[in-house]
Amino acid sequence: MQQVDQMRKGTTTLAILKLLADADQAMHGYQIIQALEQRSRGEFLFKEGLIYPRLHQMEQAGLLSSHWEGTPGTRQRKIYAITEAGRQALAAELAQWRTFSQGMDRLLGLAG
Repeated sequence: MQQVDQMRKGTTTLAILKLLADADQAMHGYQIIQALEQRSRGEFLFKEGLIYPRLHQMEQAGLLSSHWEGTPGTRQRKIYAITEAGRQALAAELAQWRTFSQGMDRLLGLAG
């Protein structure tokens, strides 16, 4: 189980970038968590303590942009969208992922 957690943590940035690239709108943190869990059909659970710091890191790196949304007197939510730099990083990470996963499939005898 610990190995799965480490692999999930290592691919969180890729998962967030892909989710936001595919989304038809920007999303707040809790929406991102729900969408990631839904996409994995519950196989991966993402805790707020992992996602929110990662979103902040990605924003600082220029991969995401954000703005605050909400009406006065209601809870403000930080909304995230992928930037052009994020799209470029996504393309590079997807290429690396394909190379890695194809190599692992061959190594494990899973390649068809």
